[in-house]
Amino acid sequence: MIVRWEQEDDARRIRSRPRTIGEYCAAGQPLLALLPEEPFEAGRLSTPRVDRYGQICVRMNRYSVPVRLIGQHCPRHAACL
Repeated sequence: MIVRWEQEDDARRIRSRPRTIGEYCAAGQPLLALLPEEPFEAGRLSTPRVDRYGQICVRMNRYSVPVRLIGQHCPRHAACL
């Protein structure tokens, strides 16, 4: 079923553009760089504290979390959202 959806999406055109999405993807494929062979960290772990307003601060951005967590450290801030 997913394969069929991918095929349908590859055949789709955006408005009146001359090529399909699959054709644009095929044209861009050779321009992409290979992934590095050595492992690398794609994320950053943090344990922000939930303030009295039910928010956490992650890299200067504020995110709302459930108020039941006020005063606690969120071990994984994405899991709290």
